[in-house]
Amino acid sequence: MTDSSNKAMPLRIALLARPASAAGLSADCFPSLPAAEAISVSDFSEPTIVENSAFEQALQAAVEAVNQGKLVRLIADAEKGNSQPDVLMLAGLTAAQNKIHPHAYLSGFADTLEQAIAQSRRPAGDITHQQDFDTLTATQKFAAFCQLIEDIAGRSLSEHYWFTEPHKARVASLTFSQQSSVVLTQATGLQAPHSLLNPARLLFIVSGQNEAELQAKLDQLSQNLDRLTESDNEPDALIRLMSENIRHYLDQTASKPDSSNPQSQQVTVLQGASVAAVQQEISALRSALPKVMAEHSHYKTPAGSCFSPSPNSRGGVAFVYPGVGTVYPGIFRELHRYFPALYARLEREGNLREMLQAEKTYGTDPADMTLGELAIAGVGSSYLLTQLLCKEFAVKPDFALGYSKGEASMWASLGVWKNPHALIEMTQTSPIFTTAISGKLTAVREAWQLGDNDSITWNSFVVRSEPEAIQALLPDFPHAYLAIIQGDTCVLAGCENDCRALLKKLGKRGIAANRVTAMHTPPAMSQHRQVTDFYSQPLCDQLPEHIRFISAAGLLPKNQSKISNRNQPVQIDSLSIADSIADTFCSTLDFTALIRSARKQGARLFIEVGADRQTSTLIDKINRADNVTTESCTIAANAKGGEDILTLLKCLAQLITHQIPLSLEPLLQGLEQQQLNTSPAENISLSVNKIQGEPV
Repeated sequence: MTDSSNKAMPLRIALLARPASAAGLSADCFPSLPAAEAISVSDFSEPTIVENSAFEQALQAAVEAVNQGKLVRLIADAEKGNSQPDVLMLAGLTAAQNKIHPHAYLSGFADTLEQAIAQSRRPAGDITHQQDFDTLTATQKFAAFCQLIEDIAGRSLSEHYWFTEPHKARVASLTFSQQSSVVLTQATGLQAPHSLLNPARLLFIVSGQNEAELQAKLDQLSQNLDRLTESDNEPDALIRLMSENIRHYLDQTASKPDSSNPQSQQVTVLQGASVAAVQQEISALRSALPKVMAEHSHYKTPAGSCFSPSPNSRGGVAFVYPGVGTVYPGIFRELHRYFPALYARLEREGNLREMLQAEKTYGTDPADMTLGELAIAGVGSSYLLTQLLCKEFAVKPDFALGYSKGEASMWASLGVWKNPHALIEMTQTSPIFTTAISGKLTAVREAWQLGDNDSITWNSFVVRSEPEAIQALLPDFPHAYLAIIQGDTCVLAGCENDCRALLKKLGKRGIAANRVTAMHTPPAMSQHRQVTDFYSQPLCDQLPEHIRFISAAGLLPKNQSKISNRNQPVQIDSLSIADSIADTFCSTLDFTALIRSARKQGARLFIEVGADRQTSTLIDKINRADNVTTESCTIAANAKGGEDILTLLKCLAQLITHQIPLSLEPLLQGLEQQQLNTSPAENISLSVNKIQGEPV
């Protein structure tokens, strides 16, 4: 049990989860710290002591030792030596003086939760994660203690990211059978990122000047994999082989004087969940290679292997931002484990919880989202993926365009608006999104000359039809509108009865979207000035001048848009941007024309940067209809129903085979960290500088 005399004394004991490769101690700090004193929970499991209190006795002893200036190693069972996890404990001031990033702080330890909270000097409302346990052994208590430290360091709850209010530390508690409670608070240490590649997620790059060289190198890779299956330590050998393969590709690319010319070599990427799976991918590619080379077609497999024999996308990379409604429950559920530093930075910049609408996206009823919430979450997911691709992998788009409200996403995500986070609260409260074109539909009531008590049944329908056929019938149905033209389908919106009657006369079936929004219909035009004012945002001091921003507004008739230059990018100034968004918002969206305009301006590789891959599907259809699938293709950075990391790896693989300049350091760092984690104990100190800490 805890010593009651110490209950009121404030605690700030730095905790670092071990093994040492995860401790976050800088190698040059060890000489300045005293040798660690080992305190084992098992030492207190004596017949004269209730076994269930052994953890508390050990933790109390560790606290007293730290208060005496000692460095403590708290461990479950001394007899198991270094083969088990343990916790390094030292005074918070000592950690700060030695520039150590603790994973958490022990700030409260007492008989009851109320006493532990009081000792932590925090209000009870600060505790955002509380765990209560009934009967646990001392070892189980220690395991729960270690797990909570790891959760705080990983900013992770069991099913998703551990969101918190801006500039507010995570505080959590553990209570054991009403015998004892501990309060842990967030420190600056971040858990090391999970590796994108591992023995169950394999990726190899093979390049060659021609088909014969590619076939030879594929055969060589196959032989190397065969040798691995005979290895006594196949997982370690696989990690080493992937690392060597990627490094060899990077060295080879850097050494070629004509590496700036994509036609000088062909690059293929093989992926699979096992050695056997990759061998099957190699076999399939070798069989398909002659036909793919002859037809200059794009080769992709469900596993993520890909090859493009004639990449012509360099200089033609277009980021495409989807519109409202593509966010789905649980999106990015695991992404933070692989990019903890990115999430930490985004959290410092603004309210990440609000940006992703976490209460709804990860809540018990995620589908129940208003138009404003969907809009915020859509922009937020696009912003996160843009930061991931541009900051972590150094991808630089040449073009940017958006589907519907995706135009706002591109301005918010690509370093144009100075404070895009300010739009979150504005969207939640603006009448544009809450009542005018959604909710009560006041803009529609005004256009239809209806009173507040008159009912409106609004809906939209996706229908496979040529737009001309729909436009010919619109005069007979004044409350139905052609909202969107997208490849071989259109979106019809308005009064549900009028829309259904038009569809019946058209002889087509429509799929109801069951979403209330009057964007892209004539009633929205009454909101044009308000939308312009809403999106008139201050711009960053340094603007991305290398990106051509393309707006659907540039394709509208001159009397409907202030952008008069067709097939020209939007001028990057606050008013031009706001006008282009408002023009698109209030007019029929011709997404087909937008993609054709982007291709005419030079876009070739369309990367969807946002939730799901709906826009990619539409672009694929448009490209097939225009018979340009050889010259142009799409890539999705995310996909509903798939694992976030697998989809990301498939995206990166296609960028590699198209020879788009990017950084592969995140792949290599994860592989190297795995190699260090399996190194002998004397080499552990080499890995400590890989551990990350947030700025203090």
